Amino acid sequence: MGSIARNTPSGEQPSPGNLSILTKVDKLRELIGTKVALPQLVVVGDQSSGKSSVLEGLTGFGFPRDAELCTRYATQITCRRENEESIDVSIIPHTDAAPSEQERVKEFHRKLKEMSPTSLARLFKEANEAMGIRTSTKSTSPDGTNLPAFSEHILKIEKLGPNEEHFTVIDVPGIFRKETEGVTTEADIELVRNMVKSYMKDTRTIILAIMPSNVDPATQEILKLAKKADPSMIRTMAVLTKPDLAIESTMQRIAIDHVVGKRSDLLLGYYIVKNRGPDEADKTLEQGQLDELRFFSKAPWSALKNTGKAGIGALKARVRELLVDLIKKEFPKLKQDVVGELSMLRSQLEKMGPSRSDQHTQRSYLNDVSEAFQSLARDALNAYYTGDTMFEKRHDLRLITRVVEANEKFSNNMSKYGHMRRFAPDSKSDTKEEDPNGSASQTFDSYLDPEFDWDSYPELDEILDPSYTIMPDVSGKPDIMDYIEEVYKGSRGQELGTFGGALVSTMFKEQSNKWKPITLAYTSAVILNVHHFIVEAIKEICPDERVRDELWNGYLIDDLLASYRRAMQHAKFLLELEREGVPLTLNHYFNDNLQKVQSGRLVAAMEKLGVEQSDQRPDEPGNANRTEGIFFSRAQLNNLSFNMANSDHVREYMHDVLKSYYKVSQKRFVDVVCQQAINYYLLQGEGSPLKIFSTQMVLNLNEDQLDMIAAEDAPVKLRREKLGRDIKSFEDALRVLRGSG
Repeated sequence: MGSIARNTPSGEQPSPGNLSILTKVDKLRELIGTKVALPQLVVVGDQSSGKSSVLEGLTGFGFPRDAELCTRYATQITCRRENEESIDVSIIPHTDAAPSEQERVKEFHRKLKEMSPTSLARLFKEANEAMGIRTSTKSTSPDGTNLPAFSEHILKIEKLGPNEEHFTVIDVPGIFRKETEGVTTEADIELVRNMVKSYMKDTRTIILAIMPSNVDPATQEILKLAKKADPSMIRTMAVLTKPDLAIESTMQRIAIDHVVGKRSDLLLGYYIVKNRGPDEADKTLEQGQLDELRFFSKAPWSALKNTGKAGIGALKARVRELLVDLIKKEFPKLKQDVVGELSMLRSQLEKMGPSRSDQHTQRSYLNDVSEAFQSLARDALNAYYTGDTMFEKRHDLRLITRVVEANEKFSNNMSKYGHMRRFAPDSKSDTKEEDPNGSASQTFDSYLDPEFDWDSYPELDEILDPSYTIMPDVSGKPDIMDYIEEVYKGSRGQELGTFGGALVSTMFKEQSNKWKPITLAYTSAVILNVHHFIVEAIKEICPDERVRDELWNGYLIDDLLASYRRAMQHAKFLLELEREGVPLTLNHYFNDNLQKVQSGRLVAAMEKLGVEQSDQRPDEPGNANRTEGIFFSRAQLNNLSFNMANSDHVREYMHDVLKSYYKVSQKRFVDVVCQQAINYYLLQGEGSPLKIFSTQMVLNLNEDQLDMIAAEDAPVKLRREKLGRDIKSFEDALRVLRGSG
């Protein structure tokens, strides 16, 4: 069934430098072989292609030939020169296996001085059991689940002795196409094929493709798979086996032509070896190699005598040479890969923060997250955009800049479109006011970036009601003077030349009817910007999705919505205060405006009465100063009057009072909305949404709340443990590469 050959040296032992590199790669394979591609020699082929015989010749290790003991997992065979002979067998766990599974298979270890075919078969059976592989007598585990036919763990065999040559090769399960009842399934066929392809794909792998000599290599599936992994065929070597079964002269000729290079499309070429037959199982490897030598000395195979490509000795010397060259070439890049991978793993672990197994570490973790959030919020409010790289990538999170833009647009919209009717000009020089019919849309998104999707925050629907922003229709409305006349005539009493104070309130409320949609659209837009910043900032500083969701849904969102409601309610309060209350101001700007308007009317009347002419008066002796203007006689001044009805006079005066007060009120209103509803309630105040997630909030959490938010769930704990193990492996690997491990 199998044997251990006592090798005699068949070639030069590697130089001390090469031996050191080979030893380092073997250590790396044990530490990080499943995580970083290492220079390696992989033997692939169909089941019954002669793969086991080639491995025996290369390593001196005799594999069992029992069908149930054929390779069901990748096997790493390392030969190394040591003073004493021994065979060490262990299992390298697959990195994606559960920690308990990894620990269990790591416990498998056998160290033997001598081994008979029977003990060798027993060893492989024990390894299969340790990996939990299905057999014809055992198909289910104790809990009733089906056992797999193959495993992704790696069986590691170290063959040590004074006559061994340093060499490592990896054997993978042979491809098969028919299932074995009770042992393999259709799914296993695909699993093995994928396993073979995964081992062949890396550019640091030399592919040793094994195929029998009695079939044309051009028809072999293993070469087609190798071609996909190695399109240029620069790292694939083919090995033809079982030449004694190539009875037909045509098949013999095809095999010989491939070995001598007449038909080869492989840069590394074809080699040929003779296997021990089924009836030669009791022969030693040395006896088998003598038989091989005699076989290739006879025609037609004697044509290969001087090619250096016939026989296991030639193959072994060549693959060892290829492996040493590949390792030397890839070694500097390998160090870079290990350093890069270690840096990435440390970064991932650092992002997870410290372990959170008790309330102290949980509170510390949340405190760090809250401080990071507050730091981002301060930077966003102070326009300190160099404080974090987030602001470089995400201009939509430059919060105070977005708010200032909204402030300016709000002020501009109030000035241009806030009035229901255009005021009458004060005089010829009075600037023409914006037509209120030209009003821009006052929807939320008119204040936002065009790419901003406010629909992505449905939690704000109850606060940001689109009906708030419907603008009143101004089409068909009478002009301002006709409107004032209607109000005056419909409300006048017996006052002489005056009007009741309530009329100003009525007219002002009507004239400021657009303030509500403009103001609430503006407030809504700032709420959206603040909410968007908070959501994205928390995503940035809290990568743990479970913690983030628990924190958001359980402890932040209700308080955030309450703070937005307060801001919106205050904006509505300011609207009511300004529009519904009694017109009131102590600002002298009101009287200044009123006097300016009335002075304008007086100037207009005087211009109609006076005569425009020039007047020359001596300025200095010999010089005359010419002055142009409107000149009046005393009689004209005595007759100056406006000649209008009492109602017309009152109407104009009502207009002037309304216009003067509207200007004062509008400027005051814009300022207080920006200062109070926005700056205090949404940005800077104690109840600002930006100050909810704070150190104080974390300090107020009790033990149960901390555990609910910040305790690590099983997947996070497993990921942390795996990162810790991987970091240790890569740190050890780096020490090996630097010669200190």
